[in-house]
Amino acid sequence: MKIAILNLQFDNNFGGNLQRYALITILKRMGHDVTHLNLRFNYDHLSWNKKLWRFTKRVRRKLFIDKTTQIFPLESYSQRIYESSCSEANKFYNKYIHHTKALYSKKEVSKQTQYDVYIVGSDQVWRKKYCKMYGLHTFFFDYLPINKKRIAYGISLGTDEFQFDDDIAILSTLYKRFRAVSVRENSALNIFEHYGWTIPRAKLVLDPTLLLNKDDYIKLIKDDHTSPSPGNLFCYILDITDEKKQVIENISKDKRLIPFHITLNSTERISIQQWLRSFYDASYIITDSYHGLLFSIIFNKPFKLIRNEVRGNTRFESIINMLDIPLDIEITDWTLINKNIKKWQQISIDYLVNSLKI
Repeated sequence: MKIAILNLQFDNNFGGNLQRYALITILKRMGHDVTHLNLRFNYDHLSWNKKLWRFTKRVRRKLFIDKTTQIFPLESYSQRIYESSCSEANKFYNKYIHHTKALYSKKEVSKQTQYDVYIVGSDQVWRKKYCKMYGLHTFFFDYLPINKKRIAYGISLGTDEFQFDDDIAILSTLYKRFRAVSVRENSALNIFEHYGWTIPRAKLVLDPTLLLNKDDYIKLIKDDHTSPSPGNLFCYILDITDEKKQVIENISKDKRLIPFHITLNSTERISIQQWLRSFYDASYIITDSYHGLLFSIIFNKPFKLIRNEVRGNTRFESIINMLDIPLDIEITDWTLINKNIKKWQQISIDYLVNSLKI
């Protein structure tokens, strides 16, 4: 079948890019023709009336609220920064992921109606605050004809809050149009139950990155020109604080390891393959990232997880419980955890196979 994948706008996020790569790879191995809908941030692609409205809003803010507000258009600058930050991720995307042309608006997305099946997911595609540019309804496929087959895979809400109250009527209607729905957090199942979203009844599955094995990612590393990591204590921290710096310093001293860092906001552009190699090379990992946790698990590396309330702790708790991972102790035997991964891989792949048959 011809399958379209929809998830969050393309950016330089390592985990975000690898989860779409993993899902597409699994579907291709099943024999399907898979295309990613290439949503892009559109800072400089606003209509003139919207640009004028934003300009007027900035003028009012400068006059009456905050005199430091810049009133001149910042969209072109923001677009250049965005495109520059994505330079390395673009290389990976163009090489490994079959995709549409860049889609900069809901109108352009709405024209993509030629596929047999539409899959939304994974990642936080139903987290309201992450969907503002295209609108949450887009990620419920509101633009598709009713007879089009819709599937949700590994949906994340990113939070255990009831965030759909203001829009529940239309979202409930859109939810019922799905042939099958799955989530990657237990808390989402409870939220769906609260809203009466039981047809179809959602199932729990793995994040797509866990559907592939370590050897699949080692192959990506070997396919690219990567360099040995500059240390053996990999620190993948999304939101650095003084407290987290202290954790890194303490672990570095206690274990006599050399820390090295990769961040999303670094001016140094790191390839996705080099990021993967950081897990491969590391003796120990410190992270506050969901996919930082997952790739520590995939590569069977001991890790220190620092929970991250801003980005959503419920994601951590769910995967820890699913795989029965003991925290705050040194993991030396991964046999049971790998066995649990195999079990959930089969559950997750069976869900995809059965959903596509419906």
